[in-house]
Amino acid sequence: MDASGGSKGEPMNETADLRIFEDELFTVDHSSSCIVPGYVLVRLKGPATSLSDLAPLRAEALGRLLSRVTRAIEEAVGADRVYCLSFAELDRRLHFHLFPRTPWILDEYWRATESRDQPINGPLLFEWARTALAAGGSVPVGAGSVAGACAALRDRLGGG
Repeated sequence: MDASGGSKGEPMNETADLRIFEDELFTVDHSSSCIVPGYVLVRLKGPATSLSDLAPLRAEALGRLLSRVTRAIEEAVGADRVYCLSFAELDRRLHFHLFPRTPWILDEYWRATESRDQPINGPLLFEWARTALAAGGSVPVGAGSVAGACAALRDRLGGG
């Protein structure tokens, strides 16, 4: 099944509702640029551009949310690891990429890079996946779908 719920080769449904969670401080949205089920962006509402900008209570709330979303991703898509990255280069506002490293992604990465005999390099795998599995592409049969991941994550996170 691909990201649209169809078979391999069918593109992701571009009109899918990607908002998973929102409260007064944060939003959680599925990536619109990559079709890996469970790849989400956690955005802070407001102008903060660095963790050091956050008041202690907001930093604590962020930590709790990142933990909750990570657990939800692990459960929803069967991730062995969830990478948490914050670059804030293109969008300077503080936000976090939570990226699931699932068994199928690791197999695809190893197949594409012929690197099975090397240690896993998370940043390289992340960048490979964002390029190789860009919107408009497809994921292997059995990898799940973006719509399914969004629904499972909403169930686990509630509305706020």
